[in-house]
Amino acid sequence: MSPKRVFKTKTFDRWAKKVIADDLLCIAAREIERGQYEADLGQGVCKKRVALPGKGKRGSARVLVAKRHPKAIVFLVGREKSESGSDFPDAVTESAKVIAQGLQAQSLAQLDALAANGQLKEICHDQEKR
Repeated sequence: MSPKRVFKTKTFDRWAKKVIADDLLCIAAREIERGQYEADLGQGVCKKRVALPGKGKRGSARVLVAKRHPKAIVFLVGREKSESGSDFPDAVTESAKVIAQGLQAQSLAQLDALAANGQLKEICHDQEKR
């Protein structure tokens, strides 16, 4: 089975540019495909720790990811562990679930259209060709 395509939302991309490189997100996406994540939050959303360079997973970023689409994984929300608060607020988690449900119902052609209009950004495509 070929690896799932990996996308990030426009909002996630804006946050991630300052925090985490796409290659680390690609590694995290492959781990998610193997069932390696910290928590299944329901409705196809999981929480995953992503180690930041020089910090390891303990001082890492936390991300919420839509994992249920049969052919795609989508990074939805991220935060650094060092940010105030213990975790994602309930409202953020619930919003991520709603967004995930919508994205997971889309065909790949519809996800491509969202990428073409800038709502999603596809990552990891160069690594698939190796």
